[in-house]
Amino acid sequence: MRRTGRAIVVLGVLLALLLSCAGPAPAAADDAAADSVVVVGVPGLTWDDVDPTGTPELWALAGDATIGALSVRAARGTTCVLDGWATLGAGNRARVPGPDDGLPPVPLPTVPLPEDQADAPLTPPEGDGAPPEPRLDTSLSHCGLQERAASVALADPLATVERTAQDEGTRRFGAEPAALGQAVGCATVSGRAATLAVTAPDVAVTRADELPAEPAALAGVLSACPLALVSLDQLTDAGRPGAEKTDDGTDPAPRADALLRIDEAVGRIRAAVAAMPGDPLLLLAGISEVNDGRPQLHVGMATGPGFGSDGWLTSASTGRQPYAQLIDVAPTVLRALSLDQPASFNGQPMRAAGERPALAAAVAELRHLNTAATVHHRNVGVFFWILVALSAGILAAGAAVLGGWQRRPAPAAAGSRARAVLRVLALVVAAVPVATYLAGLLPWERTGAPLAALTAAVVAADLAVVALALAGPWRRSRLGPPLVLVALTLGTLLADVLTGSTLELNGLLGYDAIVAGRFTGYGNLSFGLLVTAALLVTAAVGALAGRRAGPRRARWVTAATVVGIGLLTVGVIGAPALGRDFGGVLSAMPGFLLLAMLLARVRVTLVRFAAILTVAVLAVGTVAVLDWTGPAAERSHLGRFVEQLRTGEAWTVVSRKAEANLDILLGSPMAWMLPVAAAAAVWLLRPGGLLRDGAGLPAPDAAVLRAGLLAAALSLTLGAAVNDSGVALPATAAALLVPLLVWLAAGRGGEGTGRGETSGGAPHSGPAESPDRVTVVSRGSTVWNT
Repeated sequence: MRRTGRAIVVLGVLLALLLSCAGPAPAAADDAAADSVVVVGVPGLTWDDVDPTGTPELWALAGDATIGALSVRAARGTTCVLDGWATLGAGNRARVPGPDDGLPPVPLPTVPLPEDQADAPLTPPEGDGAPPEPRLDTSLSHCGLQERAASVALADPLATVERTAQDEGTRRFGAEPAALGQAVGCATVSGRAATLAVTAPDVAVTRADELPAEPAALAGVLSACPLALVSLDQLTDAGRPGAEKTDDGTDPAPRADALLRIDEAVGRIRAAVAAMPGDPLLLLAGISEVNDGRPQLHVGMATGPGFGSDGWLTSASTGRQPYAQLIDVAPTVLRALSLDQPASFNGQPMRAAGERPALAAAVAELRHLNTAATVHHRNVGVFFWILVALSAGILAAGAAVLGGWQRRPAPAAAGSRARAVLRVLALVVAAVPVATYLAGLLPWERTGAPLAALTAAVVAADLAVVALALAGPWRRSRLGPPLVLVALTLGTLLADVLTGSTLELNGLLGYDAIVAGRFTGYGNLSFGLLVTAALLVTAAVGALAGRRAGPRRARWVTAATVVGIGLLTVGVIGAPALGRDFGGVLSAMPGFLLLAMLLARVRVTLVRFAAILTVAVLAVGTVAVLDWTGPAAERSHLGRFVEQLRTGEAWTVVSRKAEANLDILLGSPMAWMLPVAAAAAVWLLRPGGLLRDGAGLPAPDAAVLRAGLLAAALSLTLGAAVNDSGVALPATAAALLVPLLVWLAAGRGGEGTGRGETSGGAPHSGPAESPDRVTVVSRGSTVWNT
């Protein structure tokens, strides 16, 4: 036990060192101090709206500014105008109380009221004399209610801020509305909605709804306080909410006219900022969606101290250029004014990074990023249903072809052709997850039909993976093609994160910037695939290394191989500069240690299992503390969580993840993958099932497979418990495992035998390949024991 304890301590130290070595480099100091800050919020503004002819002032501002794609995600699925300003002022996700996704359309009165006499009359009755259907009032649906409030209400913004602070969605993120105003103490505001960002007790707020046209006078208004907020809401009047959502929530002609007026206002503000005393900072943000528009990415610009004209916007909250978030605006303001950031802020100061191309090319790139994000965001739910249907379909096909589903299992005597087709189909389904990442190698978002191009790319990648799995000499082995497919999955995910997670972003099993849950590193669904593939491949490599080492050193060589690969894999998963997956380390490390114990035939006890979990927690804690000790603006979510523990904000993170976990269990399409996986387990792994007792594999191979599956089950269970994706994490792994189990089941009695196997995939009783193997014949079957 002492030797085991020392080994566990050493492993923990090595893992912590490995993760810390891959951490972020200290941030270079930059001169970002400003004398004042002007924030211009334009609800509905996207990069498709910015061009040199239609909006010359916005184009000129973009040419002088650091620009990027802004995610405006608040504490609601679709961010409306009041949510956007409340989120900006909180430096964290917030929402103004009201229906989560707007009101449903409301039937208008069937009898016109006096003031409605000028309206079109109701549709006359049809021939059957049926009364007419009442017209629907959609003006208050979707974001219409908040836009109405922003234009005619908000007489008492302080009361609205207080209600926002008590809202369940706001509290879920630990946001404090108007924290920006409390930190600055004085603000000038133009536009009712913008008052929600700064209105708080003891904050001097000056309302200037009508801004002077003359630049010098406007400069005087904007410089009255260190912070000025201007809301340009013309796009909210360029459309009308409908019963169904549209792309941008506006009509083309009114939108063009609204953009002209916005552009003129931006021109006046630019001239005024140039006339302001000192060194001002100008921030422009597309603050929200408008009317019934669907969520998308918006315009982000920054010009002034710390922001030049040749870089991309980014922040530590995204860790990727050219992406920033609405929650980053308030931290940027406070950094510019040399003020401390409240603990409730979850955003990080924006900064310039990299070198962007010429303005036209840069804007085109930002438009393509928005296309990719919107296609992913609007279609990922349908893909989840397709994934569940494919897994259920291959499972049903397997039961029909192979039998064994009866109360007393009796495998069907299916023909070799049916089994061969089933095995190919199983590989096609199992290759779908990795194909969704490989599809990102093609620039589908740049085509005229991005969704069709994405679908074609996934299909092409899937067929290429299947062809590779069936093409090499490994096809003669029953475990060869599945192992190659699993290795390709692992290699793709590792190579991707080492090269910047370009395939993860907007991949169908990855994430998008609209949801803004993550911008780089491993998402939870990808982790489910990664840890499953890594454990299965490591089990195969560790067993092979042990067999080649000889009987005396086999156990230790196997254990050392598994632990070594595990340390490298966990290091990639948890490194702040790579995988950035806090829960991934907690989940993956126990799986690798359990795998090492199983393959080395070390007895697994509760004490040792507890020690494994303790090492994982200590290793992650060490890395989190190291990340926390770095510059605040460069902390990853690991370091920010340590800060939240210190300030007492951590419980909001834990409770929010737990609630998200429950929501996925009850409402996500991926939750339906669990019954599919359970049915596969009952069919194949129950007593007498087709894959029970080794599935006809050589005993050593069957033992290795069982160890890999047990280790994967442990990591997936832990991952479901500690990540906010919950059951979707093991469900994604099931999309890989279920069809591969069908492949193995179809190999019994089928074709495709390899050296040392009968037609059923079981080893024959010929000469052993190693003097360490003994042939044992029992009841007509032959197995090898090492």
